[in-house]
Amino acid sequence: MTFLKVLAFSILAVIAGVLVTTLMEPAPSLGFPWQVEQQPDGSTQIFKIQLGHTTLGEAEKLFQNTATLTLFSPPGSDPVVEAYFNELFIGGLKAKMVLTFDIEQQAIAAMYERGIRISTLGSGTRKVTLHSDDEAMMRQQVINSMTYLPSINLQAGLIEKRFGEPTEKLIDAEGGAEHWLYPDTGVDIALHAEQKEVIQYVLPADFDKIKQPLLENRTAE
Repeated sequence: MTFLKVLAFSILAVIAGVLVTTLMEPAPSLGFPWQVEQQPDGSTQIFKIQLGHTTLGEAEKLFQNTATLTLFSPPGSDPVVEAYFNELFIGGLKAKMVLTFDIEQQAIAAMYERGIRISTLGSGTRKVTLHSDDEAMMRQQVINSMTYLPSINLQAGLIEKRFGEPTEKLIDAEGGAEHWLYPDTGVDIALHAEQKEVIQYVLPADFDKIKQPLLENRTAE
């Protein structure tokens, strides 16, 4: 499974259930989704979360919200642990968010074995509820990617005004979304005619993990 598919289980469900939003007063201390600050070590900071440095526990304090932690084990691919925020009011918008972490597969396999409940999704992916000890451990883990799902449609003109002209635009042959790529800041914005936009933030050094699958499935623009 490609890097782009890792979050598919959460994102597809989230997009389907996103509520119509009301514009909210922005949280001044957290900023807006287009305010991506590059750090001296090459990492980036969004909503006061510095990828590769900020832990889940620290993010929960910033958001004043508790994430739901779930281990997903898709057939034929490595399992992954995701932290999901169902409703946040940051960046001036109501949104949902998914965070992921760089965890060794051996550690994830051990969490799978300690899981307290396992269910199977329609795709065959196994969804595992973590043991409380593993949840506590996960809150000490550093965040390495963030997926931001605003509850309103962000028009292309507004995105270009706020984020700037993308370095490249690629079509996802499988999902049909047009991806606006900003490799210098590690931002990938997926625009789809029938779905709300999805903004993914990764470390710039990891950007090829997003771009390469798109190139492999590329269709002509």
